[in-house]
Amino acid sequence: MGTPSTPKGNQFSFANVIKRVPGGALMFAVIPLLFLGYFGWYYYGAEHLDHALYNLRLENLTVTDQPAWIKANVAQEVFRDSKLEDVSLLDPHATATIAQAFEAHHWVKSASRVTKSTGAKVAVNLIYRRPAAMVHLPNYTAPQAAGEPNSNEALVYFFPIDSMGVLLPAQDLEEQQVLKHFLIYAEDVRSAGEVGKPFGDARIIEALKLCEFLEPERERWGLERINVYQDLRSGGASPWILILATRDRSREIIWGHAPTNEASGEPQPGEKLTRLRKWMDEPSTGTAQKPAVLDLRAVATAAKANLPGHR
Repeated sequence: MGTPSTPKGNQFSFANVIKRVPGGALMFAVIPLLFLGYFGWYYYGAEHLDHALYNLRLENLTVTDQPAWIKANVAQEVFRDSKLEDVSLLDPHATATIAQAFEAHHWVKSASRVTKSTGAKVAVNLIYRRPAAMVHLPNYTAPQAAGEPNSNEALVYFFPIDSMGVLLPAQDLEEQQVLKHFLIYAEDVRSAGEVGKPFGDARIIEALKLCEFLEPERERWGLERINVYQDLRSGGASPWILILATRDRSREIIWGHAPTNEASGEPQPGEKLTRLRKWMDEPSTGTAQKPAVLDLRAVATAAKANLPGHR
């Protein structure tokens, strides 16, 4: 006696179950979508939501007000060049990343503090670089812009540096700002670095020490030029001596070695300053063609004997 066969219409199948469950076909279609939606959200949606809610945005970034001598928008340049839009504020290293990005900018000396606040806002306290002097680069030929007539005429340029000798962008300064700083001259001077990096010439660092020392008196006395020459007379802490000239060229001051680098027997900076102050308070007897000369070195000698071409 054989096993009774099940009628074909009564055979079990998943399709028959789906048919008997109210809305089963719809459920069968929705379940895969739920799985796909979950995995899509897990791998892509949450990341995009975090990006929208917690990534840094330029409009939420505030920095210390820029000084008047900086024309560029530092915050915009840093945000663009360092791709700060990719920084998630949920990242525990976000503030360090933002600080490093700003400190890489040529106008920023340091980012002293980075603060996050509600609303995905970030405030950055910046210390900006200040031009301390302008370095004269003789016979520097500017690159020709497209469409401009070709010219072999050598153009004279001044490049700003800060108190640490870091080269700053000349294009950010206006012409009238140049004369608001000491002008440093040295023979065949060339920058060894790029903008935002040390200028790379020991003579310029020597001159900067004197710039810093005399800056409080620069405007009142009309001091303008500092020429750097090799000391042909004797050795010392530095092989360079410095000569100052006033804006009207009626006075020249042979300062000697830079402050803190005095040779043996050379007067200290304070003593030199006292003598210079007294001399500057007296009426000048010099002219641009024949300036009055004050030698602040220990031994009074013919000022120009060992300094060929210092005029």
